[in-house]
Amino acid sequence: MNIILTPAIPGGYQYRQSPNKNLDELTYLNRLTDDIILRLRESVKDTPFITITKLAGPMDQILTRLQTLTRITPPTSNCLIAVGLNSTRMDGHYQAGKGWRVISNPESSQSSTLATALATAAMQTLGHRATSNLGTATSLAHINQTPILTATAIPAVLTLNLYQDNRQDAAYLLSSEGRQAIIDLHVKGISAYLERLNQADSPATYPTSSHRCRMHQ
Repeated sequence: MNIILTPAIPGGYQYRQSPNKNLDELTYLNRLTDDIILRLRESVKDTPFITITKLAGPMDQILTRLQTLTRITPPTSNCLIAVGLNSTRMDGHYQAGKGWRVISNPESSQSSTLATALATAAMQTLGHRATSNLGTATSLAHINQTPILTATAIPAVLTLNLYQDNRQDAAYLLSSEGRQAIIDLHVKGISAYLERLNQADSPATYPTSSHRCRMHQ
């Protein structure tokens, strides 16, 4: 199994910050992804046949590399986690949107399994912070990014780890406690997904949807 993690930067390397400019999305997500990989490697170091890869760069380059992977390895021998931050409008002002979300491709049962494992870990790790505001939509920038979930047959999810334009969420993300919690939920969720794959005699089935992507909250 090859576990692929990528910092989910809408529009490639578009420069975005929290309203007070303390949280720089590009810098934060690159470092966060590196820290998740370090912890994950420690967690699976005694498990054979698992590799962990980081992909970074503009979206078109990442898609090309994923398509190359599917030509040389079975798609289901990989899984992709795009690690991102949510936002409401990014207009320089704090907004009310808050909470944690994961988006998956409902046409892939393994994507749904991975999303469910991560959502469960988020609820356990973040508690009330994981609950999104009712009626709060994922930002258009991230909806436009979801082709990474459906461009190949690789099971893939996009995690949106709180809102960078919510004052409380942003402060939590920048705190040692918050950063560690985001790392923990990814390691726990991915580990639970791997355990489920190992334990299952046959793949779990999930209802499909006419929508291209499904949000879990």
